[in-house]
Amino acid sequence: MKRFLLIPALLLLGIALSACALMGGGAANPEPTVDEARVIVPTFTPTPVGAEVVAPTEPPPVQSEADAPTAPPAEEPTATPEPTEEPTATPEPAARLYVNIDLVNVRQGPGTGYGLVGTADQDQELEIIGRNEAGDWWQICCVNGEPGWVFGELARVENTEGVQVAANIPALPVAPTQPPAPTAAPVEPTEPPAPQPATDADLGPCGGDDGCKFRVTGGPATGGNGGMELKLQFAFVHGGRGDEAQGSYFVVLKKDGVKLPVPDSVRSIAKTKQQGQLGEYNYEFSMGTSSLPGNSVQGSYRVWVLDGNGERDSEPFDFTIDNPQNGLLWIKFDQG
Repeated sequence: MKRFLLIPALLLLGIALSACALMGGGAANPEPTVDEARVIVPTFTPTPVGAEVVAPTEPPPVQSEADAPTAPPAEEPTATPEPTEEPTATPEPAARLYVNIDLVNVRQGPGTGYGLVGTADQDQELEIIGRNEAGDWWQICCVNGEPGWVFGELARVENTEGVQVAANIPALPVAPTQPPAPTAAPVEPTEPPAPQPATDADLGPCGGDDGCKFRVTGGPATGGNGGMELKLQFAFVHGGRGDEAQGSYFVVLKKDGVKLPVPDSVRSIAKTKQQGQLGEYNYEFSMGTSSLPGNSVQGSYRVWVLDGNGERDSEPFDFTIDNPQNGLLWIKFDQG
């Protein structure tokens, strides 16, 4: 009997429990989902009183591979360039002088006032080593082992563009002043030099249709040069043309009846005159006293002019040089 009463009571209890479940179903806690993030709440440890507070240190930032410094690329070795040879400069051709006439005087300086070093023959080749400021005289090497100077109009030159003014041009020698002659005791008078004969076998006739054209219109004048040489400075001019210098003339010169070695290769220069100590001239020649009779410039002289054909073109002209120190002789011949 009791067993049968227990069964209905259990059924009633089950119904009552089901009803309670239906009425309070919203209060049931849902199952957590996997997607919900779990929040981690930090916990703090209390600091004891009096303890030093140490600030937390941040860990060093981690460098990414992109931020990491990259090592510079290794430099490739560069080849050492081979040394190049400097180009050898081509030497400029040397300046040269070639004598144009049969014989020219080579002097110690750029002017006829300088003494002679020697002479140079026609077509002789000489090296040019300098020039004067005006460029009308060339310093050459060498005659008789010495440098000298040649007048430019008597030669042709080559490769003179780079020739410099000579640095060692000597000063023009000054003619020594003749001291007054001391009073000498009376001596026996000496015979004057023998006069030249009125006729001369060396004269020959005057050439050309117009006869002898030149005549002496200036000089003779003499100047002191020490008497160691006889220096001729003659002017051959045409007075009707304003004393225009005439070219290709030369002279026959005798001293004490002896014909002196004046070459026909040294001739007057046309259109050009130089100023000398005694006057203008366009002909010059010098000879030492060893070529003169008596080895002195003192004596009696005769001179006449020859033209370019070697024919006489003046009457003979006689004169004397009394002072043995006066070896510079100037004469002006005029054909106008």
